[in-house]
Amino acid sequence: MKKKLVLLFVVSFLGSMIARAQEAKLDDILYAYYKAIGLEKMKDWQTISGSGKTIAGGVEYPFKMITKRPGKLRIEAEIQGMRMIQAFDGTKGWSIVPWSGSSDPQEMTSDEIKGMKSQADIEGSLYNWKEKGHTAELIGKEDLDGSPVYKIKLTRADGDIENYFIDAETYLPVKVSSVTKIQGNEAESESYLSNYREFNGVLMASAITSKYKGQTISQVEIEKMEVDLPVSDSLFMKPVKK
Repeated sequence: MKKKLVLLFVVSFLGSMIARAQEAKLDDILYAYYKAIGLEKMKDWQTISGSGKTIAGGVEYPFKMITKRPGKLRIEAEIQGMRMIQAFDGTKGWSIVPWSGSSDPQEMTSDEIKGMKSQADIEGSLYNWKEKGHTAELIGKEDLDGSPVYKIKLTRADGDIENYFIDAETYLPVKVSSVTKIQGNEAESESYLSNYREFNGVLMASAITSKYKGQTISQVEIEKMEVDLPVSDSLFMKPVKK
């Protein structure tokens, strides 16, 4: 019995040591990533106002995106002369989609709110992941299109999964694959990040290609990014119908 107890203690101790070693390496990679993009400067940002264009289905349309702490987001897009709006005030979300047959603001579904909440995180899900209730795990080092990358699996507090592929040399994220639950069903997607540019001292991907089952769904090009412009909270609140 004593031998069994000793063996169990040794196994438990080794397992704990391995877990701590893996977490230390994960922390090292994340620290290098934060340093590479200059995330410390981003922590002081209160608002981000970005604009650019999206190409989807052979159609190109401009968009604007405004993010404000804490957790507010507004996206506008001009499509075929009509303006689509999506907004999240930190708690509730609403949208105006003219081609749906109504120009009135509609309440977002819980799945839509979940997506907006994730996008409204200025520093991104990986930063302070423990405090946000997420779980992060270093899967290992692998090859992505001929380049070595670190793969980090993030299980969000809401149950969705995000896999980050971080370049082993530059420590910049080059791909994010996601498994998201929508109406109880799992939906997979991939986003490829490239053309990193400096905005107010922070490196950010200005080109994002989204794919589904290997097929390109959309391409986003961020052309302009401005920081700490005055932004009213009213932009994120659902308009009151007169």
